[in-house]
Parts: sequence; C-alpha cells; structure tokens
Amino acid sequence: MTDFKSIIESRTVWANIVGILALGAALIGIDVGEDEANSVIDACLKAVTAASFVASTVFRVIATRRIGG
Repeated sequence: MTDFKSIIESRTVWANIVGILALGAALIGIDVGEDEANSVIDACLKAVTAASFVASTVFRVIATRRIGG
C-alpha cells in the first residue's frame, strides 16, 4: 500500500456514508402512513445499513491504496 488516493475515491468511505444515511433514516422513522409499509421500509433501511457496513469492511480488506497523500 504505497499509492495514495483521495477520500472521495475511497469505496470504503462511500459505503460508510450510505450506511450512516440509512441508519439515520431508520432512526428518524420515516412515516408513510400504513403500519405494514413502515415495517417494510424499516426492514429495507436496516438491510441497506448492514450491507453497506459489510461492504466497507470488504473494501478495506481488498484495498490496494491508502487514503490521503
């Protein structure tokens, strides 16, 4: 890992941003009117959150360049 890239080029950072946004949306509790629809949206937001944090871990493991520089 001798090459450097900007923070904007980091897939890890982008995956974490998506996860944080999905987690924030789930915590706010987006209301669409029906209880069943709210449950589906909540489950989807949690799935996106989990997937993004798993992806960020994978991206960090396979990374070949450091952030910064």
